[in-house]
Amino acid sequence: MAGRYGVRWIPQLRRLGRIRRRDYEASVRLRAPLVPLAFVTFLIAWLLRPGPFAFTGAVFSGSVFFLTLAWAVSMARQVTTRRALRFTALQVGDHLEEVVHLENRSLFPVVSAEFIDQSGMPGYDGHAVRVAGPRSTVHWRLSTACSQRGVYPLGHWEVRYTDPFGVFGVRQIYRHELEITVCPPLAALPRRPFSHRRAPGEGLALRQPLPADTLNAMSTRPYAIGDPASRIHWRTSARQGDLFVRLFDPEATSAVWLLLDLDREVHCGTGDVGSLEQMIIAGASLASRHLIEHQAVGMLLDGERTVIMPPLAGQEQLWALLRALATARPGGVSLAAALAHASSIVSNRDSVVLLTPSLEPDWLDQVTSLSAGARGGVEVWLLDRPSFGGLGEAVNMARMLSERSVPTEILRRSEIQPVLGAYAPLRHWEFRTLATGRVIPRRAPRRASADA
Repeated sequence: MAGRYGVRWIPQLRRLGRIRRRDYEASVRLRAPLVPLAFVTFLIAWLLRPGPFAFTGAVFSGSVFFLTLAWAVSMARQVTTRRALRFTALQVGDHLEEVVHLENRSLFPVVSAEFIDQSGMPGYDGHAVRVAGPRSTVHWRLSTACSQRGVYPLGHWEVRYTDPFGVFGVRQIYRHELEITVCPPLAALPRRPFSHRRAPGEGLALRQPLPADTLNAMSTRPYAIGDPASRIHWRTSARQGDLFVRLFDPEATSAVWLLLDLDREVHCGTGDVGSLEQMIIAGASLASRHLIEHQAVGMLLDGERTVIMPPLAGQEQLWALLRALATARPGGVSLAAALAHASSIVSNRDSVVLLTPSLEPDWLDQVTSLSAGARGGVEVWLLDRPSFGGLGEAVNMARMLSERSVPTEILRRSEIQPVLGAYAPLRHWEFRTLATGRVIPRRAPRRASADA
């Protein structure tokens, strides 16, 4: 009889309840069903035939059961964890570092807290086991080197607790949505003088930034922080009682489109030294170079997915371009198809910078057509395949492009020299522990908004 009733209770005791909080969800689970089963058995035996053995067994098993139950519920409700992370954009070579805080507000000590990180960043091992005294807080640091570009989920983790007797287990699940962007590094590329065509009647090549003072203002807009004082329109400012700046004719400015060949069939080499990864580093570096020269930069990526980013100027655009390059994956779109796609998007006022390791002649007609339609012309950076572990010589392709009046240069692996800390100095978390036990950051890695 006792066994029959005990068996009926076990399924309901295995999961005693689910606790929902704003930051997490917790559940208490019975791990040792023999303890409550022994308590029920001894209790029924004592009721049927009172005696010291049954009484002692009921008192002992009942004490263990209710004590561990209170212990487990206390951990589920009054023990919490949080992670201190203040940035979401890094570059390859940075260290992603954060501090985990485990706070115990209960009267029971935490004898085992297993922290299980479920983030998707390669090489990020957040597994740890900690203990904490009653009404105390413990801290530890998680760190990994960012060795691969990409956008990775961060913020999902799980903490598992147990009581000293192992009767109950507590599971807390935290679902904090966060993404970490690891951008490709910038590189020191050779500066090659490209001779670009000039539009009829123009005295300046469109590929060169035009001084704003030589342009005709079409309209004005309210002043924004960061606008140069030379662009303030004083007449409008005096009439409106507030600062206004001049807007210039966009027809007089030039934009640069970056076109990267993401056809998986043409790339050679593997890993960080392969032509694909090095081409992405070169593309990021060229984008940064043109933005520094005050040009608007756009990007067209026809790979695993199509990305079209209209040309914009400023450092904010650099971070947008870097994020797109961080997630770029090769696909099955040929370079000829990508050039045809670009012809339908690129304005006749713009110029195009093409990066490719392809030596197939099937895209020559498309690049010639695009060069004729783009007033600023097309320049081609051919990746030297042998330097990336592939076959074929780029000299013949460069000669054919030059015969079609398309400026071409050959880019070798040794000429792409990544510069660590190109966006800002590489930094790591540094923490200081106060006398109270509180940990505060002394120095934090740069934030994306601070760099932009």
